[in-house]
Amino acid sequence: MSDLTDSFREKTNYMKTWKPASAPSNRDRLELYALHKQSVVGDAPASIPNSATQPEKAKHQAWRAKKGVSQQEAMRLYIQECDRQVRTYGTTSAQTPQNTPTITNGGGDNNNNASPNNAAAPRGIAAIPLLCAAASESRPAYLRRLANTLIENAWWSRQEPLCATPGTLWSVPEAAVICIASLVERLSLTLFREDTPIPQKVVQSFLWPMHNALLSAWMGLILVYTILGAGVEFLQTVFWGSRRTGLSMTFIWAEKIQLSADSILTMCEPHQPLSARLVGLALLPFTAIVALIGAVQQATGGNMMVSAAFYVLTMFVVTWWYWFLVLPWFASIFLGAALLSGNCFALIEMAGV
Repeated sequence: MSDLTDSFREKTNYMKTWKPASAPSNRDRLELYALHKQSVVGDAPASIPNSATQPEKAKHQAWRAKKGVSQQEAMRLYIQECDRQVRTYGTTSAQTPQNTPTITNGGGDNNNNASPNNAAAPRGIAAIPLLCAAASESRPAYLRRLANTLIENAWWSRQEPLCATPGTLWSVPEAAVICIASLVERLSLTLFREDTPIPQKVVQSFLWPMHNALLSAWMGLILVYTILGAGVEFLQTVFWGSRRTGLSMTFIWAEKIQLSADSILTMCEPHQPLSARLVGLALLPFTAIVALIGAVQQATGGNMMVSAAFYVLTMFVVTWWYWFLVLPWFASIFLGAALLSGNCFALIEMAGV
């Protein structure tokens, strides 16, 4: 195990001085932070003070997503993630990448063919704080990041669906958002690059609100997919049993439904970026449903069967129109407003403000 520890320390020291050719995304930064904390400390505490800032909450959520990963495994994943990011973002000419050996699953032998993508990024609800952090990027910061980004290393082009398994039918809505956002990002990086009457930053400023709107749409999809998926999992558990589904009703309630409600309430807090707050407000009725079901659960002595039936009935019979009709309408209005507001930011950039 000493070989793994030594490699981890060497990689940690290297990353402290690493100078990437293009700026890593917030998501990738948080992934490294979470793996490093899991390697050094172990599992994250269950909660942090309410006074914590949004970046602190994002870091804690990313770290908490690694719960259960052993410190040795986290070290191995940290090394692999470092190697992946160095290859993805490159290194400035003033610095030579360090060839730290990659550790295999066994933790002892070197294996240069090991996949660098084995470090699992936060998925589902765990990814919401990271996306909120990405949405908080200001326009000047967005422009600076694009100035240091190569087309082949563009952030959106490296994303994949975070709820459904990529390539499946259920992943199509997420994949569509990512595809559109990748196109927007590519336009930002390729239009009016040199010697053109319209500066490239004007185009990028015009498309910046659309970038944030698509981030918000992605967050909304993740939350809706999770809360509706919880209803499906309730039905599967009722008809097939926990042994076959591998899920308990208590787990679905605590880790899917309650966590979704908590995430929505967090997104509505004043310190959140505007786009995240709008998503939270659109989904705020769900928190009222959860509170109502919680009261029913308390009145029935914690009977999860009654709570599950009430949840399925409420989501798929009483309020189905809100999730399948109203929310898509909200999303289309939001995307249209982002496109219109882009004109304002383009004018601001042209004015040099």
